[in-house]
Amino acid sequence: MPFYDTKAMKAKHAGGDYSTAHGPFVVGERIIFGRITITRGTQAELHSHPNEQFMLIEKGRARMEVAGKKKTVGPGGLVLIPASALHSCKVLGRQDLVFTTAKDTSWSIHGVKAKPGAKAPTGAAARKKAPARRKAPR
Repeated sequence: MPFYDTKAMKAKHAGGDYSTAHGPFVVGERIIFGRITITRGTQAELHSHPNEQFMLIEKGRARMEVAGKKKTVGPGGLVLIPASALHSCKVLGRQDLVFTTAKDTSWSIHGVKAKPGAKAPTGAAARKKAPARRKAPR
């Protein structure tokens, strides 16, 4: 089906055992795309997944950590989470955090909670890039 109405779709859990993240999402052939909410007063604990993720913040504010870098994000903010990067998201204020997300389908929408005491890699390990991908034909 090529058309979806996220307002009419049933919300599904999207955050494994580390988050309250929920919302409607569609799993396509190569991309998972959704409109996700993390409830105010909660967070997505430190976790990772082997697929790359983008988050476009629509509503609310959050303190994000991605691969050891921290920043407060709000509406209009775009966050790129590289494949396998440890990351977390703590909702700030009295509003839920609502964002559009896109992930490649090499893994599911869910990640894997980091082990206690896990920290983002630093130095050369943090700068290691994913292997180059094939370019799409023109």
